[in-house]
Amino acid sequence: MTSKKIRIVCISDTHNRAPGEGYTLPQGDILIHAGDLTNQGSYKELKKAVDWISFADFAVKIIIAGNHDLSLDSNYSLKHESGWKVLPEDVKACRGLMRSDQFIYLEHSSAMVHLPEKDVTLRVFGSPYSPDRGRQNWAFQYADDTAASLWNDIPQDTDILITHTPPAGFCDESRHWEQGGCAALAKILPRIKPLVHLCGHCHEGRGARIVEWDGEGPASSPVARVWSDASAGTKKVSKLDLSELIAGRETAVVNASIMGTSHGHGGKVYNKPIVVELRVAASGD
Repeated sequence: MTSKKIRIVCISDTHNRAPGEGYTLPQGDILIHAGDLTNQGSYKELKKAVDWISFADFAVKIIIAGNHDLSLDSNYSLKHESGWKVLPEDVKACRGLMRSDQFIYLEHSSAMVHLPEKDVTLRVFGSPYSPDRGRQNWAFQYADDTAASLWNDIPQDTDILITHTPPAGFCDESRHWEQGGCAALAKILPRIKPLVHLCGHCHEGRGARIVEWDGEGPASSPVARVWSDASAGTKKVSKLDLSELIAGRETAVVNASIMGTSHGHGGKVYNKPIVVELRVAASGD
């Protein structure tokens, strides 16, 4: 079986910051943004994000929204009579920005992503949702009793899973979201076993865990190795080498939050993007 090496540049939680405003974008084949492009989801903020993402030089660019991207949630004003002011016309205009041939926007949906130069095809699922923890009226949030059915929508054959929330217990440290990630999402991962699960949301959880699945199905007991970023404290690229990752037996959970601290918990600190290097089978094999 022929395999090809690809580079995925992973970012999340940029919160209205473009490259050059606290971080830089390394080179790669695919750019993935795991949500919270903005602070409050205004048209101005989203237009700024769409502009720099459209200009970024990658073969494929994939975006999901996050809880801060209010005007991308078409049901926001119906769910919240109070809170952030989001008008229907704002939603229409902002969602219109997501219709572009420059990038792929996923909203609890799938896409087949093809890299012609590498002859590689990946099955990607992206979702903006995160648990409703009663902290203000945020976008794309769900109650605990609906979590299991929500995550059951993820297709079995997903190679790259992108969710704004982390799974509980993996890269979900946060001074703001003390309860961490989503337990229902963590329970469903053994069924999916994607190569990479990219997330954000919990800023202090930035990093990666390599999960080794023990057995089959939801009863699997995962063992996780913590990735040590050899570039920490330097200007070198944060590289996660997954070239030896075993498909179906291992999953890399990657929290790529650019914002390094939670809002209201210290000054602004920026993380570097995480560059995932992955070997995948060529499409013809």
